[in-house]
Amino acid sequence: MSSLGLTVYGPEVAKSGLTAALDDFIRRKTELEIEERSFAVHSRTSIEAFYSLTGSTGGKHWPLVLDLFDMRPVCATLWIGDSALSSLQNLKGKTQPAQAAKGTIRSRFYCDNPVTNLVHVSDSESLMDEELRILRAHSTGTGDTSWRALNSGRISHSSFRVLLTSLGNTQAPQSDICNSGDDAVANARAAFEQAEALAVSCGMLETVQGFLAGDFASLEYLLNRVGGLSAWDRLLLEAGLFAMPYWNSLINDSPALLTGEGA
Repeated sequence: MSSLGLTVYGPEVAKSGLTAALDDFIRRKTELEIEERSFAVHSRTSIEAFYSLTGSTGGKHWPLVLDLFDMRPVCATLWIGDSALSSLQNLKGKTQPAQAAKGTIRSRFYCDNPVTNLVHVSDSESLMDEELRILRAHSTGTGDTSWRALNSGRISHSSFRVLLTSLGNTQAPQSDICNSGDDAVANARAAFEQAEALAVSCGMLETVQGFLAGDFASLEYLLNRVGGLSAWDRLLLEAGLFAMPYWNSLINDSPALLTGEGA
């Protein structure tokens, strides 16, 4: 039976130019179609009200979520089709991309941290109605000029890619973003290897290893050493700290990545 389901793409989707790719992925996996699309700009108050509906404001990374959404546009889409909401829920993936099942949105597209994890899906139809009420109160209409203007021309939502770029790797795989596959652990392992190799070349191995272990002091030292990072990239690196324990738990069968023995 045909029904509606809500997705909300965060501003990181626009920054990374992923709108069409996510739309196509959802269509292909669910056979749903877009019924209605609009854009909204949250204040810190409205985004807190939005996520308070599901009790999702208590995590340690929550201040970064506020920073991410504050006065930036989001893309709200109502999808229509058979069991629309449950289909979208099944396709989303867990908040921590390291825990997302293969085949879900958050297992792909270089999604790697719990802050810029691309998509929100309503937990129930009653919550969807409340979420739509908040979104429509802050709607900017159907025009996507501001949304498209966010596009940075590069992968901008991945903490790993921001780390690698800050260490000197300018070869971000933008052309492969839609075909990165479902092996997120392999992508994370490759990022660890590349980060350590780059860190050796610039004398920052201990700092980068600390960051990859989730150490905040190492992040502060890294930010001071590389310099010149935008507020957005600094947010992404801090968001990555909240993912590292999860990635480490999956790749700790490769101790050289954590000790530097393979650098």
